[in-house]
Amino acid sequence: MDAINTPTYLRLREQIRADIVAGIWALGSHVTLAELSSHYGVSANPVREALLQLQGEGVVDMRMHRGAVIPQVDARYIDNVYRLRGAVQAMLARDAARLGSDVQIERLQALAEAHEAAAASNDVAACVKANRALHRHLDGMADNPLALEVLESRSSLVDAFRRAHGYGGGRLDSVIAQHRKIVRAIARRDEDKAAAAAMEHVEASRRDLLRLLDQPGRG
Repeated sequence: MDAINTPTYLRLREQIRADIVAGIWALGSHVTLAELSSHYGVSANPVREALLQLQGEGVVDMRMHRGAVIPQVDARYIDNVYRLRGAVQAMLARDAARLGSDVQIERLQALAEAHEAAAASNDVAACVKANRALHRHLDGMADNPLALEVLESRSSLVDAFRRAHGYGGGRLDSVIAQHRKIVRAIARRDEDKAAAAAMEHVEASRRDLLRLLDQPGRG
């Protein structure tokens, strides 16, 4: 939970983002200020401010006097986001291997195990949530808040798409193997292998999402 003194529009921004990932506000849907105000029990002003913040992050497209549209995720979006993500996360994995404390590495290992447990349950929503928790922690180990901000602002729509459409055949098994490879490299303080493993993981995710988009009735 956010601190009680956090401005309403910032708390609302985080809630709307989380609700987009959860599918409450579907990709491609139009939401009005009145609808959002009623749903969250707040006035239109903080809703408008929250939407402006989310527009700046690329999470919504504002419509004059009509609320906002949650964009669809298409091949171009995935390709662009994941090429950016690959470069940034390879850098962060390298830095995590150098800077991460033993306590942080233990936590990373525990989060990888939590993701494996979610995968074993075949619960896509739980997998998406566990995967995001793991990557937030891993990226945070590099102590680069600006890079985290770039990644976080571009994760919501992809997570929403993943939650709605799941994973390609065998993808969860490869995710687990790739996570283990990244964690092992970081635990060994091997910066080059950590960066390479992170890049491999991102590229595999990009290809899987593009395959999902190509399937009939998806995208």
